[in-house]
Amino acid sequence: MDASETLIWHKGPTDVRPEEAGYDAGTLERLNAHYASLVAGGTIQGASYLLARGGRVFANASVGKLTFRADSPDLLPTSIRRTYSITKLVTAVAILRLIDHGRLHLAQSVCEILPEFDTPMHRHIQVFHLLTHTSGLYPDPGVHFEPHEPPWFEWAIEEHRSRMDGNWLRIVLSGPIAAEPGTEWLYSTAGYAVLGEIISRVAGKPYHRYVEEEIAAPLGMSRTFFYVPEPLWDEVCLTGPWEERELRDRYDPAMPPRAGNGMYSTLEDLWRLGQMLLNGGELGGARILSKRATELMAANHLRGVPMRCWGAEEPDFAYGLGVSLDDFDLCSPGTFGHEGYGRCGLFIDPVERLVFVYFAPNPNDYTPETVETPKAIVWSGLL
Repeated sequence: MDASETLIWHKGPTDVRPEEAGYDAGTLERLNAHYASLVAGGTIQGASYLLARGGRVFANASVGKLTFRADSPDLLPTSIRRTYSITKLVTAVAILRLIDHGRLHLAQSVCEILPEFDTPMHRHIQVFHLLTHTSGLYPDPGVHFEPHEPPWFEWAIEEHRSRMDGNWLRIVLSGPIAAEPGTEWLYSTAGYAVLGEIISRVAGKPYHRYVEEEIAAPLGMSRTFFYVPEPLWDEVCLTGPWEERELRDRYDPAMPPRAGNGMYSTLEDLWRLGQMLLNGGELGGARILSKRATELMAANHLRGVPMRCWGAEEPDFAYGLGVSLDDFDLCSPGTFGHEGYGRCGLFIDPVERLVFVYFAPNPNDYTPETVETPKAIVWSGLL
């Protein structure tokens, strides 16, 4: 018997059968077999996913282990997982909500809010540039496969805390920018930490509180946190000791907001977020964004901007406001969303009214069979 056939699948609640949502149930069997083979082969620690169409959940399942430990319990559909860069999508929602409320505008210079940016090198950076990764700030280590990668910005801040004078922005703004604002797409988690600081200063409360109170709570995202309460630690999916250490970290106002990679959530909560965007900014009577803001978020805002990250060479890269735009696979044109390290994803297809959320926890991060293949299988099942 194949090892994948002995794995136990756990099912979460659904609203309808796949066929009632216009979906082929046999495709889910293929998807389950694919994920099970990756778990059995050691490529991933576990896998969980949720699929909804037209606002109705028709698939909700998990397989594999919750943690890296030998005596780990199973990963469940309700398990909490750090969402890493899906957090950036949430940060973009928060910025757009402030724009809806007249507190910000896209072309606003960052230096109007953060005086630290009022230098000849940085004063032309706008909120728009941060959202679209075109600010020129501190790209993530490895985007250019550097032989000697720069340190992760949070590590650099931790290392130089003694000379920060309580202001971590000084570290992010040290050294030259990598490109003039608006001229190149350079993936920057540091730039999203800056957006988190903008949210904190404009809203008058810490970034994580703004997201939890203004976005998560109204949407019923009751298991979404930036600092998971200790009674829930045993329900958090972990792939290594360092994730365990970071889970136990407490809020430190001297450190950057966790606006680029620090949110914890569940399949259902991320579906609620995606469904809100699919609905034009509203879910269950709670309006988070205007219809115009959701349309703006999912539109391409770059023209003739090159992207040369992770070995790619695209002279005219497409990108929304805090979301990637998928136009090269089985997804419908206009599909948008975000992936995260570790591995996880949230994708919204407005044409098919489909939301796909997945966690594929593993310590090795990206592999095509973990990220690309499941998406192809999922979209192949649409009837």
